[in-house]
Amino acid sequence: MDKLVRKIEIPLAKKAIEKAGLYIVQKKDLDRLAEVAADAYQDYPLHNWFTKGKYDAKASKLLMQISLKTMTEDAVIYADSEEINGFAAWLPFGFTGNKALPFLMNGGLSLFLHAGFGMVGRLQTYENYAMNLKKEFTDHYDWYLFNLSIKKDAQGKGIASKLMRPMLQFCDDERMVAYLETNKESNVGLYRHYGFDLMKEEQIPKSTVTHYAMVRKPKELK
Repeated sequence: MDKLVRKIEIPLAKKAIEKAGLYIVQKKDLDRLAEVAADAYQDYPLHNWFTKGKYDAKASKLLMQISLKTMTEDAVIYADSEEINGFAAWLPFGFTGNKALPFLMNGGLSLFLHAGFGMVGRLQTYENYAMNLKKEFTDHYDWYLFNLSIKKDAQGKGIASKLMRPMLQFCDDERMVAYLETNKESNVGLYRHYGFDLMKEEQIPKSTVTHYAMVRKPKELK
C-alpha cells in the first residue's frame, strides 16, 4: 500500500465516516466484527465453497478474523455504533489482495488446520480471480468494499444504508470509483440501489459459485 495513501487518503475517509456519526472500530473490536460477519455469512455460497460445500461457522469466523487483522492498517473499518450491529470494511486505491505471509502470521495456519489444507488452493483461486477482475474494471484505482455485514437480528433496520451512504458520498467528493463483488444474486439489487452497475456475472473457476462484479462511478462522472 502506498505510504501517501495511508498518510492522507485513509485519514480523510475516516474523518468523513466520523462526521457521519459512525464508529471507527479499534483492534479490540476485531473479534466482535468476525462474529457479526460469521452470523451474516450463514450459508453464503463463497464461504461454503471454501469449506467443501457446507457452512462452517468456525471457519467463517476465523477467515474474517484473520482477513481483518491482516488489513487493519490499510483499511477503513467502521460500524453503526460501538455495539456493532453491522460494519463495513473498505480498502483504498492500490489494494491488490491480501499477502500470504501476513495472512499466515495472523492465524492462517489455525484456519487451515481446522478446515483442511485444500482451502489454501480455493482461497488462492478466488483471490487471483477476484483481483484480476478488479484490475480489469478499475485498474485498482478504486475504493473497494471488502465487506459489508449486518448481523441477522439487525437486518432490515436501515443499518446497511447508514453504513454505505457516507462512504459513497466520500467517493463522490473525491471523484473515486467504488468497487465490490458479491456471490449472492439477491445482493445485486441491494447494491444497484446504491448506484452500482453489474459489470460481470460468471462462475468462479473450479467452482459452482457465481461471482458478481459491480462498479459505481462518482455521480458527477456518470
